[in-house]
Amino acid sequence: MFKKLTDALGITSNKISELIKESNQYINAVENVTKEIKKTVAALKGYAETETPSLGQAIGSLASTFEIIDKESLEKVKRLQEEYIAPLNELLISLEKLQAEQKESQKAEKELEKAEKHLSKAKSKPKEKLKPNEIQNAEAELKTAKEKAMREEDDVKAATEEFNKTKLETMQKIIKNMVDIETVFHKKILDSVATVKTKAEAIKVEEESKI
Repeated sequence: MFKKLTDALGITSNKISELIKESNQYINAVENVTKEIKKTVAALKGYAETETPSLGQAIGSLASTFEIIDKESLEKVKRLQEEYIAPLNELLISLEKLQAEQKESQKAEKELEKAEKHLSKAKSKPKEKLKPNEIQNAEAELKTAKEKAMREEDDVKAATEEFNKTKLETMQKIIKNMVDIETVFHKKILDSVATVKTKAEAIKVEEESKI
């Protein structure tokens, strides 16, 4: 049982760690984009000041959209860190605690094997070579080891089921959070982009192209 459990927990730990790493890279990429957006906004505003009224308004509207992208990107990063990365880190900590409990159970299992060998060895000795109460002591040692191993195994089973439940609940929550975060972000951008389109369509090409 422990071999399969150890392998399964190890795989889960690696996958969660990888997910955290790659998600942080995504967040860092979003943060880096906001630095470049500020330069774009400055360039657009500078250009808008030199153009005809309707074109200037359209370019200004586009600059405003980039400002909204900048602002909402920073908000998205904050929410991703709090509502996506933080729960994953907590899940990883819970997994590490479960792995520690599993190691304790494995240790108890080895102590049980040791106690069984000790009793078997004692029983195989000639009577004249036995120490006083050696078999009785070995039997008591085995009984204690069995009880501890059973307790540890039960604890690991309960802890594993609890972790599995927590894992499912956590992943369900962060998937929903991600959907909500991205939906809010893109909706605000799309609303702003619609205004830019209206301003672009209102550019007075014929009127403002005349000298």
